[in-house]
Amino acid sequence: MSLPRFVLLLSCAVLFATPLRSNAQQAPSPREYHVLMVGNSLTYTNNLPALLRAVGASQGTTITTETYAAPNGMLSERLHDGHAAEALRTRKFDVVVLQEIGGKLAACMATPDARKAPCAASVHAYTELAALAKASGARTLVFTTWAPDDRWQGSLNRSARMIAVKTSAKVFNAAGVLDALRKADPKANLLPDGIHPSTRGSLIIALALYREITDTAPVAKDLLITAPFLPQNAAVSADTAMESQPGLAGDGKATVIPASLVEPLIQALPAPGSTEMDPPGRGR
Repeated sequence: MSLPRFVLLLSCAVLFATPLRSNAQQAPSPREYHVLMVGNSLTYTNNLPALLRAVGASQGTTITTETYAAPNGMLSERLHDGHAAEALRTRKFDVVVLQEIGGKLAACMATPDARKAPCAASVHAYTELAALAKASGARTLVFTTWAPDDRWQGSLNRSARMIAVKTSAKVFNAAGVLDALRKADPKANLLPDGIHPSTRGSLIIALALYREITDTAPVAKDLLITAPFLPQNAAVSADTAMESQPGLAGDGKATVIPASLVEPLIQALPAPGSTEMDPPGRGR
């Protein structure tokens, strides 16, 4: 389903939304989760943090997010500017999600370039931020991005595993999640520009993140989105948390994604602990 068509369906859902409903009985997770997200446009496109919060709210679980991201941003830049590190030193988080720039830099750990300056800076950033997370009692997820071909994806997956081992973190294979949806719906255009996820792509990643963070499978319920679906060229600044930037707050209108659109995404999720969630699965 194309992005314009999906957004049109969301707009229609605002007018015809029905009360929240569930297709399965499941006790909501009893606690509140505080999540720090650090990344770039692959994190903020379609406002993944807002989608994650909405999924949590639909399940009766409060998820708060604090996100530091910038277009084409690198983890070394986010470490250097100090905002994410300061957040980890001064605030309590349960989970930290680290997403490096989608591309060769993220795959460098498994290549001969591992000791070169850009790769070394990236690994240093992962190591420092994960250490701060561990010191504060948070667990770290290494967000594995997607690549244009199998060979490149293999390097990304191997790098993610190596970084996770080095930092005592866990791999969150977002590429595998998208691939699972692609297998369930072969006609789906999940990367409209070849790089950034479609709305459906971001939403299934949010559902998988919710499951990873809470260790609870989501059930299909209506989602209330109160923040804008950000485009890849959104004016996102890394100087402050995304959630506190007035230009990203939207106009106060809400969008409802009905459970009927959420259910097939939940059904497409790879099984917990499957090879698709733990590379070496193919990401594109």
